[in-house]
Amino acid sequence: MHIEAELDEVHAERLQLLQERLQKPLPEALALAIDAALAQTETTGSHAYRVLNEAGLIGCFEGDSRLSVDYKKHLWGKQR
Repeated sequence: MHIEAELDEVHAERLQLLQERLQKPLPEALALAIDAALAQTETTGSHAYRVLNEAGLIGCFEGDSRLSVDYKKHLWGKQR
């Protein structure tokens, strides 16, 4: 993707400083900055969901859709 942006002097200097500190080309430095900003805005629940989904654990088995309600029945074979 091609993006053209005009930054004020302060942010242009900060971007240049970031690029120098990371010793990365500008596109990589921007990608890292975007990833870091998104990680800061991610909620705990959405982070957990994303990690579990990326690991392939969301929807990985079939079963009772009411498992959170009647899990004891499934674990011990009877309702407690």
